[in-house]
Amino acid sequence: MRLSQNMKLADVIQMNYLLIPVIHRFGINLGFGEKTVADVCEENDVDLNFFLQLVNAYHDQDYFPKEELQSISVKNIVAYLRMTHASYLNTTLREIERKIMRLASEESENKKFIDLIKNFFEDYKNELTAHIMHEEDTVFPYALTVNEIINNQDFSEKNQEIFESFSIEEYEEGHDDVEEKLMDLRTIMIKYLRPPENTTLYHSIIQDLFRLEEDLNYHSRIEDKVLTPKIILMEKSIKNLF
Repeated sequence: MRLSQNMKLADVIQMNYLLIPVIHRFGINLGFGEKTVADVCEENDVDLNFFLQLVNAYHDQDYFPKEELQSISVKNIVAYLRMTHASYLNTTLREIERKIMRLASEESENKKFIDLIKNFFEDYKNELTAHIMHEEDTVFPYALTVNEIINNQDFSEKNQEIFESFSIEEYEEGHDDVEEKLMDLRTIMIKYLRPPENTTLYHSIIQDLFRLEEDLNYHSRIEDKVLTPKIILMEKSIKNLF
């Protein structure tokens, strides 16, 4: 079922609670009463079309409105991706790490296995953080500069220097490795390790890894299928002007 602007946002959450972190990334908090999606977006100065395309894509894995998302501004796409990065770094990774540390602090006959999980996740967290910081420090500023050159015809020396220092095509690779390593950790925990005594916490960690992997897959689709093609077209237009 497609979610529409006239639906009450509370009903949307009731239909799919996994949308809670998605709407929070737009700066929308719970407690919106009987207000519709359109009402809440207007109050929070959120682009309604962009919001609907994203929540529908999260709600229905078979729905990916590539053409509709291509109509969204680069600034809005980058702003959302940055909010997602903040969510990963400040909430998701910390929560998983906290659970693993709690598991490691408990007496267990599988101590060496838990240490393996802890070390594997630490390496993964560091790699994902480095990947995110590369996007934050290099890729997104570049995308915004390209957008500024196109929209404002701003060929300042600074913008030209940024444009010539990078190419979005260099960025297309890299997501797969990050996501595959997360899948490797999940697979190890499911297939090869004997669960500790605290199976509830262990299963909770595995479920968190599944949710993070799913979220990362969608996040990468936005970057690879929407932002990257958009910037590539802009790059070509700029090169034709020089």
